[in-house]
Amino acid sequence: MKSERMKIEDPRTWGLDVNEKAELMVGACSAVDLARTYGTPLHVLNEARLEQTARDFQESVETAYPGKSSVHYAFKCNSVPAVVEVIRRAGLKAEVMTEFELELALRLGYKGEEIIVNGPCKTPAFLRTCLQAKARLIVVDSLDELRDLAAAATSLQNDVDILLRVNPDYVPRGMNRGSATGSRKGCAFGFDLKGGEVEAALRFLPRTLRLRFQGFHLHLGTGIRHPLDYSRALRCIPLLVDEARSGGFDVRILDVGGGFASMTTRELTSIEMLAYEGFGRLPSAAPSSKAATVLDFAGEIAGVVTQSFRSDELPELIYEPGRCIVSSNQLLLLTIHRIKERRGIGKWLVTDGGLGTVTLPTYYEYHEVFLCNDVDRPRVEKVTIIGPACFAGDVVYRNKFMPRVQVGEVLAVMDSGAYFTALESSFGFPRSAIVAVDGTAHRIVRHRETFDEMSQRDSFGGSS
Repeated sequence: MKSERMKIEDPRTWGLDVNEKAELMVGACSAVDLARTYGTPLHVLNEARLEQTARDFQESVETAYPGKSSVHYAFKCNSVPAVVEVIRRAGLKAEVMTEFELELALRLGYKGEEIIVNGPCKTPAFLRTCLQAKARLIVVDSLDELRDLAAAATSLQNDVDILLRVNPDYVPRGMNRGSATGSRKGCAFGFDLKGGEVEAALRFLPRTLRLRFQGFHLHLGTGIRHPLDYSRALRCIPLLVDEARSGGFDVRILDVGGGFASMTTRELTSIEMLAYEGFGRLPSAAPSSKAATVLDFAGEIAGVVTQSFRSDELPELIYEPGRCIVSSNQLLLLTIHRIKERRGIGKWLVTDGGLGTVTLPTYYEYHEVFLCNDVDRPRVEKVTIIGPACFAGDVVYRNKFMPRVQVGEVLAVMDSGAYFTALESSFGFPRSAIVAVDGTAHRIVRHRETFDEMSQRDSFGGSS
């Protein structure tokens, strides 16, 4: 027990504080008071810290790389308008993968030249929409898509700059296979460099005058914690440059994607998932004191790129971060409504964190959980935290080391900024509200889903 207690994180790791009552504080606001004011489940956005995180990322990229660089935030990670508005205010551009995300980016004030379009399933209709919106870059994922884009560009008489997404056939250390988007065997994304698909794409391009090749896109996966994984994967750059030059093209842009981990949480490895789901062994996720910084990643990547090009031919370097920007700047508040204990078996904390609210991210990731009412209360027992659904899989965490708690107290699930709202659904309960905190001020930026909203797509009473 002692060793586990020592691994518990300090809330200050997330830029939070603790008041004289030992309550968790977001800015100058008590998390307990926010829960009482707005109800739970409740996502709390740390607005000022989010903006600073986004600015710090861009500054690190610019510091590390001597050439031109730009940062495009990955909308899929968290597309809540209030979140994106803060990120846009910090100077980051947009990376989108769906018609919804493209429309949202335009509505939030992004211009076409600030938007990169990605994704493996861009339909001909979506490609036409991207062309009409004058998106700056379309990242092409396959030969069929390349042909569809060429047809759309010819039909609309629009020129478009493109990148070819390449699968580098590299899986970062410790990564769960389901997250490895740069694996030839495990993921269909991108052109297969080893199978000759990149060469075939470059041969096709001269046949169309509307598609302007600018360079390559490489994305390894998500939750990457070690900068060396990028430099190892990017060893294929000289080969790509040679392929392009053989086809008569220059590489003007290199997009290294995203995947940078939030250092305050992490995905479970495949072995850890087997141990957890099979035997209930929840691993520790206390980040190492040597956790990598954004500048560490940017420096490693910049080093590989500068070694692969002459100083007067450096390409523009594009990043597409998501998780490392938003994850640690949002948390989820849950109220404990019931406590059930079976002697010799275990204890359950029944919360209002439903299956569609929290269970999917915590299925494959470790997130710290704090008791908001008394952060300093000793952690003395292992409990299973569950949601309110009548479903055995509605589990927040099994065997989580926690303090002894009481009904009515509030838990904070940390790092709810990445993929929580993107993956949430209505499973018998309304989707959560989101409140933004900036200093002493707090305001609702997404109201709790109403029952009318939950059923507004449905017809009642038969035919009429």
